[in-house]
Amino acid sequence: MTYVKYFEYFCIVNPTEYIQLRAYARNDGGYLAVLWIISFACIILGMKVPFLGTLGTTFAFLSPFFVYRRIQSFRDHVREGVLKYWDGYVYSMSMFFYAALLLAVVQYAYFAFMDKGAFFSTSLEQARQILIAGNYPEKEINAAIEEYRSMRPIDWALYFMSMNIIIGGIVSIFIAIFTRKKNKKKTI
Repeated sequence: MTYVKYFEYFCIVNPTEYIQLRAYARNDGGYLAVLWIISFACIILGMKVPFLGTLGTTFAFLSPFFVYRRIQSFRDHVREGVLKYWDGYVYSMSMFFYAALLLAVVQYAYFAFMDKGAFFSTSLEQARQILIAGNYPEKEINAAIEEYRSMRPIDWALYFMSMNIIIGGIVSIFIAIFTRKKNKKKTI
C-alpha cells in the first residue's frame, strides 16, 4: 500500500466531511454530557441512597455503548453507511472530549459552591478503611489523605476531566473498530 493510499484510508481528506463530523460529534457530546451529569448526580445522591449510586455507576459504564450507537447512527444516516476507522475514532474522541468538558464545568460548580467537602470526606473515609484493611502503614495513609484534602475544587474537576478524556481515548480505539464500514449498504 502506498503512502497516499494509506493516508486516504486513515485520514479525513474532505474538509467538508471533517466539519460535518465535528458538528455532529459536538451535538452528540452534549447528549453524552447529559448522561454523565445524570450519572454524577446519582453517584452524589448515592451517598445517602445506595441504589442511586449503583444506578449512576451503571450509567457511566453504559456510555461506551451510547457512543457506539450515536456513531452508528451518524454512519448510517449521514455518511450513507460508510465510515473509515479514523473518522470513527475522531468522532468518538470528540464526543468524549466535549462531554468531559461540560461535565468538568458542572463538577467544578458542584464542588466549589454546593458540596462543602461532603463528597470528598465520605470518599476519603471509605478509601482510608480500604487501605487500612489492606495493611498499609497508617503514616502513609494519613499523608495521602492530607494531600487529597489540600486539592481545590478546580483541581478535582480538571483531574476528573483528564481521566474522562484518557479513558475516552482508549475506549474510542475499540468503538472505532466496531463502527467502521467500507462498503455502502445496498438498497433494494
